[in-house]
Amino acid sequence: MKIYLVGGAIRDELLGIKSLEKDWVVIGSSAEEMLKNGFISVGKSFPVFLHPKTKEEYALARKEIKVELGHKGFKFDVNKDIGLEEDLLRRDLTINAIAKSNKGELIDPYGGIQDIENRVLKHISKAFSEDPLRVFRVARFYCYLSKFNFEIHEDTLILMKELCNSKDLDNLSFERIWMETEKCLSLENSYLYFQALHDVGASNVFSCDTIQFKENLLELKKTEGSNLDAQDKWAILTMNLELTTKVKIPNSFKKSALNFSNVIETLRNENSPEILLEAIMKIDGFRNKKSALKTFNLYSLLIDESDAFKKLNLNSLLGELSKVKPNSNFEKDSNLIKKEIYEKRLSIIKEHFND
Repeated sequence: MKIYLVGGAIRDELLGIKSLEKDWVVIGSSAEEMLKNGFISVGKSFPVFLHPKTKEEYALARKEIKVELGHKGFKFDVNKDIGLEEDLLRRDLTINAIAKSNKGELIDPYGGIQDIENRVLKHISKAFSEDPLRVFRVARFYCYLSKFNFEIHEDTLILMKELCNSKDLDNLSFERIWMETEKCLSLENSYLYFQALHDVGASNVFSCDTIQFKENLLELKKTEGSNLDAQDKWAILTMNLELTTKVKIPNSFKKSALNFSNVIETLRNENSPEILLEAIMKIDGFRNKKSALKTFNLYSLLIDESDAFKKLNLNSLLGELSKVKPNSNFEKDSNLIKKEIYEKRLSIIKEHFND
């Protein structure tokens, strides 16, 4: 049995990045031997084990054979005769196909170290095209490694475009696409992930309106450096955009996007006190002050400096509005009470506009 550290941990080490996860490949062993040594089996499709102490993943060396469409359309060959180079060959990019022995020796059969030095993302073989998820993985690495100025190799771009034009991409579950997407929304320069997907024709998994998608990408790019969270970035990317029925996202992302769309739609043509009050009411800003403030701050990033909305102290304004209560009982007439509260809130907003 021989054990090697592989993949992202080696790539990141060579780039001076602290890697949080370590993956190991085991050569010349079997599932029975791994279990006997105390490893915990976690793999459903192929033998992957957790180390009994570190809980890091150890996978038996394997080969993959494409048998049907989709990311999961593979049959796995796992036996003791499969060598390290065969296992590394099945990986997506050369920079992810470097191994390290327990003596510190680097094994690099496919030129990954040279590609790291050249700052290029390049596929290992044409087997790259057998897994449609690799389109999204390459886009993610393009984003993740953007501070090192990595570029996608032209031949890899060709294979990505071919995958996007094939039916194989249609068989990829959005759940798996979202895993890659959500990771990138938490990174700097998130727009590069979506830019890469747009350039190869994969952005239509999100929306068929490629023109609006491109416009939103430009808006997202403008906000880089503003410390936006993943939900805010998704809200900008999807504003005024009709998403495909395939898109299934967490509720927190849905809510942020819906609030932002409501504010954009309401304030698009006019920023009067009446219209602002309408926008606040649409997103229930009196009861959800924190969420509303977050939404309006996001809107503020995208408008001109000359816009009157920019001058408002939103935190103070929303705080005052949320405290408004009626002076009169009106014999419990709810409509009259609502009218009084509305007029009080409108008066407060007008005062802030005039300050």
